[in-house]
Amino acid sequence: MINNNTRAPYDTPGVGTPPQLAASTVSAPFCRAVVLSLIFLLATSCGGIGTTARSGPDGRQGVIDRIVAASAKVTVEQDGSQLGAGSGVVVASRYEGLGREAVSYVLTAAHLLEGKEGASVFVRFSGQPGATGRFAATIPSRGRSDGLDLALLRVPGIAVQAIAFPANDGVRLGEEILVVGFPWGKRMGLFSGIVSQVPVRGEEDEALDQGAEPTIVVDAASSKGVSGGGVFRTKTGSLLGIVEGYQTASIAIQGNSQTYSLKVPLPGETFVVPISQIRHFLDEAGMTESSVHPERVQARGN
Repeated sequence: MINNNTRAPYDTPGVGTPPQLAASTVSAPFCRAVVLSLIFLLATSCGGIGTTARSGPDGRQGVIDRIVAASAKVTVEQDGSQLGAGSGVVVASRYEGLGREAVSYVLTAAHLLEGKEGASVFVRFSGQPGATGRFAATIPSRGRSDGLDLALLRVPGIAVQAIAFPANDGVRLGEEILVVGFPWGKRMGLFSGIVSQVPVRGEEDEALDQGAEPTIVVDAASSKGVSGGGVFRTKTGSLLGIVEGYQTASIAIQGNSQTYSLKVPLPGETFVVPISQIRHFLDEAGMTESSVHPERVQARGN
C-alpha cells in the first residue's frame, strides 16, 4: 500500500556549506538534475506516476477476473438442435485426486430446463485456460420456475475455481453489483448496476410463495440468455444472487404486410434469487458450507 503522507528522503545541496563555497562548487545543470530527481521521487512516493492506472489483485479488475472465471454458458440441446441457452456460475468444485475425477458444480435457473425432458445439457467455461470446449452435465437437483427457480448441474472432468460466498447474507438497497451472463446465448456480457429493490417484511411479503423470501431486484441490464447468471458484489466479487428473470414491455412494430411485437427489457426490473435461498437450495441438494471458511462452498459426497 502506498502511503501518501510519506516523502522520499533526500539531501539538499549546499545545506551546511558556506554560501560562497556552494555557489562555486555546485553548477546550474547539477541543481536542475537534483530538482528533477526530487520531483520524480516525490511523485512516485505519492502515487502520481505509474500507480493510478494500475489495478492490484484485489482491485476492480481483480474482482472482474474472478467472477468471469467462475461464470459459464449453459445450453440445452436435442438431436443436434439447440432448445435453449442461459447462464450459470460455479458454486463448488472438487479437484482430481487419487481414485476420483475432477468435478465442477454450476448453479443456473430451473426454468431453462423445463419442458426439455430427455435433452442434453452442456456447459462452456470462458475464464480458465484448459476449459475450452463444452462439457456434458447432469442435473442432480432442480427446483421449479413457480417456486425456487434454481437448478444444480454436475460437470465432470474439470474443476473450475468456485465463486466466493459472502459471510453475511444481508442485502442493502443501493449496493453496487455486477452481473455476468450470455445474452441470447452468444458472447459473455458484463453489466453493472445497483440493488434497486429489497423485500420488506409485511403482510404482502408473507403472502408470497407461502412465506418464502421474495426475490430482490437490480437495475442492471438483462435479456434473454442472462437468466441463471451470477449477481456479484462489486467490492468483493462474492455471490449476491442468481438472475431469475426480468420484466419486459411489448412494442408493436408495423411492417409492410403485418405487425410485429418486440419485447424490450424494462430498466430496474431484473429479478434475483438471493443468496439466502441459494444456501438453502444447496443444502437440500447435498452441499454443505465449510465451517472454517464461510465464504467457500464444498461438495459433500460425490
